[in-house]
Amino acid sequence: MKKILFPLIALAGWLAVPHAQASWMYVPLELRLAGATYVVVGKIDRIVDGIERHNRTYDVGAIKVSKVLKGPKTLKEVKIMWPGPAPFALSTDIKYRKGQEGVWILYPDKEEENVYWASYPTDFQQLKELPKIEGKMKAIKAIAWSKPVGGLQLSAIVEQSSLRGQKVNVKGRPVKALANATAYVLVRNTGKAATHVVNFPADQSFTYRFIGPDGKQLPTNLGNPGAGKLAKHHFLSVSAGEMKAIGYGMRLPMIVQPGKYTLELGYINKRKGDTHVKGAVWAGELIGKAVFKVK
Repeated sequence: MKKILFPLIALAGWLAVPHAQASWMYVPLELRLAGATYVVVGKIDRIVDGIERHNRTYDVGAIKVSKVLKGPKTLKEVKIMWPGPAPFALSTDIKYRKGQEGVWILYPDKEEENVYWASYPTDFQQLKELPKIEGKMKAIKAIAWSKPVGGLQLSAIVEQSSLRGQKVNVKGRPVKALANATAYVLVRNTGKAATHVVNFPADQSFTYRFIGPDGKQLPTNLGNPGAGKLAKHHFLSVSAGEMKAIGYGMRLPMIVQPGKYTLELGYINKRKGDTHVKGAVWAGELIGKAVFKVK
């Protein structure tokens, strides 16, 4: 199953600890929507099957689809799988029930054909959230992608959290702040085959310029890229037609004035896969940007 995030749990003890504690790494809802096979509105109409896997039982339900937000408009039903009852449970288990209705963000199962998962905490949304989901789907379509080079494009999405009405102090002094903002850098494979994108911080291959409403550049703190050694995990696999995020998000400077903000992006890679990965490794240079407004 394709996932943008994994629960932070030690795999070695996965089956041995009935109530292992785990936490979720944050992933913007836009990325879950963008990576999903289907996004539908519907109700679990019935339980259709049970699957035994890894000494666990999984329930399979049928979602009766009332509206398709992503996928073929002719889609009337889709099967969804979730962890069943005892003998044990994990803290990352997300379970559903017959009659549950809402918006479903669905990813395919690895083994069962035409069976899907909503396995991240935001993959199920209440019906009242439908307008928000539809708005984010439109925002995904409106992402300003860079010119493709070698089948790859660059962009970013920016999430804002309002600070209006909150007491904010910077270095002991009160600041009239409007919002915090976090940028998530994206790559999209527009080619016909999978490729790898190198994200090795020591290369400093990603560059950023954050421009405020007055046209002046604002400082961005990229932290310490460190040295270390190039390893397999620095190569991000991106399938044909897939969009993925690079890293875990970059906090932008606190926003204190309204207007239009621009995050200019650059990415360059000359490295090859060598012995780290099999398959193509993208090489070249991309220049993109993300623009957002703060009212």
